Amino acid sequence: MLKPDYLLHISEGAENIAEELHVDLVNRIVDRMLIRLGRGEDFLLTATDKWQIEALQDSGLLLEEIQREIAKRTNQQEREIRLAMEEAGVKALEYDDDIYRTAGLSPVPLMQSPHLVRIMQRNYDATLGEWRNFTGTTAETAQRTYVTAMDKAYNLITSGAMTHTQAIREVLKEVIADGIKIQYPTGHEDSIETATLRAVRTGISQMSGQITDARMEEMDWEIILTSAHLGARVTEFEDFTNHFWWQGKFYSRTGKDKRFPEWSVCGMGHVQGIHGVNCRHSHGPGDGANNPFKDYDSEENQQRNELEMRQRELERRIRHTKREVMNWQKAVECATDERLKFENDLIYQRKSALLQRQNTAYNEFCEQNNLKRLADRLEVARWNREQAAKARGAAQRYNNAK
Repeated sequence: MLKPDYLLHISEGAENIAEELHVDLVNRIVDRMLIRLGRGEDFLLTATDKWQIEALQDSGLLLEEIQREIAKRTNQQEREIRLAMEEAGVKALEYDDDIYRTAGLSPVPLMQSPHLVRIMQRNYDATLGEWRNFTGTTAETAQRTYVTAMDKAYNLITSGAMTHTQAIREVLKEVIADGIKIQYPTGHEDSIETATLRAVRTGISQMSGQITDARMEEMDWEIILTSAHLGARVTEFEDFTNHFWWQGKFYSRTGKDKRFPEWSVCGMGHVQGIHGVNCRHSHGPGDGANNPFKDYDSEENQQRNELEMRQRELERRIRHTKREVMNWQKAVECATDERLKFENDLIYQRKSALLQRQNTAYNEFCEQNNLKRLADRLEVARWNREQAAKARGAAQRYNNAK
């Protein structure tokens, strides 16, 4: 059994790699946009077909750069996901095997069990395959983002709708604000890092659940205990979609022990059940008497759930703004036109001031509601002291100007 807090944090290494990739991809698009658009208005006044051919040629070079960047990050992810899964597999059985040994049984260590190692490998391959699938489409999405931005800038300028500088600023805003999205077959979109976090956390959770089940069958153990945490998902139904309803209770694995509900009611294997998408619950062997999760109050659970959801929302906003601040730093550095550099810097200052306000609001919210300020949940890849100091200076310039 894995603790909910462990599942909350285990995928952060993979998320950081994806986040760093996301920042790099947007920076590359911004850089190439400013190289092409920064040559001045005269450069834009070419025939439309010539402009489109040259933009497509540039997008081909960009695609090659992005594919190389993704390949490099994929190598990092292979190692990160493998190590995270190996660690989680060991952790999952630490709790379980203690109970078995207390009962006089002798479980085989994880790495000495070919069956359990195969379960780990199968889940590792599936999780890494999901990463490869959506990063494969990411390269094409990034290329389309660049071409679309170039076409829009060209049309805005040549139609007289905007000046050269205004058009560049407009398309930069869109690219930096939207970033690169992963699109699922359902049409739902996520950032690369959010998709990675969900895929790795779910993959590790499902692996641990399958290892636990395999060990229970091996030990012929009947009673299951589910973990519990404050802020568990609550729905109007008493079924596997309502995580609060089934968390922290004993179950009968095969249905033979009539003292407890059947394990199947927790919905393992369903996308919304235990070990489903983004689920932080786990399960393991129980003795039917000692339950460390029994004292979770319903009203407290729902109140804590609402507070934590709001805290996560504030954290997501801060991370998003930090990424925008970094990308606008890049836009200022890459601009060759002084007017454009000046206007990009104004946006950079405004975003930095927004980040400052968001940090203040987050700290106040945590203090008012007696929540721990989770500094690690505010971190963004490549956001270092130098960038933080520059952003503080930019925010100060913006506030002084106001």
